[in-house]
Amino acid sequence: MIGDGFRWLAEPTHFPDGFCATFARGLSPEELLDRLACAPEHTAVLDAMDAEDLRGDLSSGEDEDTVITILRAGSRGDWAYALEEVSLYASEPDVLARVSAGTEVAGLFRSAVRGVTWFSLWRDGRRIDDRQVWAPDDLAALETELGIDAPILELLSPTSELLTGFARWL
Repeated sequence: MIGDGFRWLAEPTHFPDGFCATFARGLSPEELLDRLACAPEHTAVLDAMDAEDLRGDLSSGEDEDTVITILRAGSRGDWAYALEEVSLYASEPDVLARVSAGTEVAGLFRSAVRGVTWFSLWRDGRRIDDRQVWAPDDLAALETELGIDAPILELLSPTSELLTGFARWL
C-alpha cells in the first residue's frame, strides 16, 4: 500500500467524538456527496472551520429534530471518500445500500457513546461484510485487498480545503 491506508482512522485518538468514513470505488467526490444526499447548492470547497460556520447558518430555522451533517470529501486512487465527524449519517444500512448501487462502498465508523468501531462493505446495494474492529491492525488485510487510502494530513488538518457538502436528516 502506498500512502496512508485507512486503518489509522480506527485509532481512538483520532476523532474522539466519533466519525463515519465512507469510501466509494469509481465515483468522484461530487458523485459520492450526491449519493449521500448533499444538495449541490450546499457543496463547496471549504476548510473545516468555514464548514462549521456554514452548518450553523444552514441549521438556523430548522426543526430541532433535524440534523445537518458536514461531509468533507476527496479522492485517492480509485476511491472517493467522505468523512463525517461526530455524526453517523452514512453508517445507516439504507444509506450504504443506496450509495453502493452499481459500485463498491466501504464504511468505517465509531460511535463515541458506544466506543466501538465497525467496518461494513457493500456491493451493488448488498452488504458483503460487517464486523467490529477491535484494533486498527484488524483492518490490515482489508486495507491491502481493497486498496483504500485515506489521506491523514488532509482529513486531520482543520485548515485543509476539501469539497464539503451538507446533508439533512432526522
